[in-house]
Amino acid sequence: MMKNTRQERQADTRKAILQTALELIAEKGLDKLSLREIARRVGYSPAGLYEYFDSKEGILLTLAEEGDGWLRKAALNIPAELPALERLIQACLAYVDFAIHNAEHFIIMNSLTTGRASLDEPASSESSYTAFLRIIQAAMDEGDISAQGNFGAEEITYGLWALIHGIGILRLTQLRNFEADFETMNRKVIETFIKGLK
Repeated sequence: MMKNTRQERQADTRKAILQTALELIAEKGLDKLSLREIARRVGYSPAGLYEYFDSKEGILLTLAEEGDGWLRKAALNIPAELPALERLIQACLAYVDFAIHNAEHFIIMNSLTTGRASLDEPASSESSYTAFLRIIQAAMDEGDISAQGNFGAEEITYGLWALIHGIGILRLTQLRNFEADFETMNRKVIETFIKGLK
């Protein structure tokens, strides 16, 4: 079988475009990302990039989906035999770990708005948000977490997501060079939040 087919070359170029975009975001920040600079580094004309992506937003959306897929996989790979509450804690810690070790993906993911406009619309079944929502629902089903009035599974997911997102942002910005036992502190903060939902 002939190697380096046109499809393989296209896949390699697409991968190079995405990797270059990540490198530029790491160097210059998301707001300075330009198709012209991506094209220059990949060795293409700006017009040539349109064979692979129709816009800068298309590149960012692809990277966001890639990052969300990794995050969803991390949440779903937590052993199913663990109690739901421990799975939830581990999923939250996995989110923070993802933010720290995949900073560019994390920044991109959180620069785009969700396609969902209200609670009346179902969340995408393939999103990391839905993976967290299901773990929270399992913890509710096992009696570890209780709905409080109108504060149900979606609202709890929102609150917990805001907490772990804030931890991730702090670790990437103000606390980037701060030395502390964050692993212990993060678990304690998450456990304290969850205990308030019993």
